[in-house]
Amino acid sequence: MLRSINPFFYSFLKTTDKGCVRSTLFFIYSFVAVIQAFASTDTWRGLVISDEKRCSPYNRAIDYGYPQSVEAEIVKSMDNKIYSPYTGEYFESTDQTDIDHIVALSEAHDSGLCASDQAAKSKFASDVQNLTLASLHLNRHIKGSSDAAEWLPDKNKCWFANKVLSIKRSYGLSVDSDELIALEKVLSKCATSEISYNKVNTDQR
Repeated sequence: MLRSINPFFYSFLKTTDKGCVRSTLFFIYSFVAVIQAFASTDTWRGLVISDEKRCSPYNRAIDYGYPQSVEAEIVKSMDNKIYSPYTGEYFESTDQTDIDHIVALSEAHDSGLCASDQAAKSKFASDVQNLTLASLHLNRHIKGSSDAAEWLPDKNKCWFANKVLSIKRSYGLSVDSDELIALEKVLSKCATSEISYNKVNTDQR
């Protein structure tokens, strides 16, 4: 039967050590099982798997405004440190940092928030659970509106991936297949989701 299906594969089985053959077949079976598992479901860790879609116009200024006062709440949530979990940097002043949305506003919009009302969009924009600090350069020129498939932080990847998952669950947002793969790669190796603070210069804060 194998000879008629694939002569090359049949020859490989005939000339290869049986233990190696079993290992190869097990690997192939396991790989196929994983692919079938993803193909047979449209959810992952409580999130709907779906391509991003802009179901309504995106207007950051009108729909996603937030008060500058959230900055003080962010600092308070990090033990009153002006700190960026993305890079492990401490800053002397918030003048050196930007308020950053962990799940970017446009990413959230295209992942389902575009169908929500104004109240939900405003709540999302000012939700401290989705806010942190980043250096001006990183926020404006590197991370921007990227999702996890396009950008991951140098530090605190587990914290970041868990935050993305938690926020998307809270607001019923979807995840696309590329983002799913990037997040799963991180989450599958995580022992904790807590922020790790860089020890360097901590005593000076």
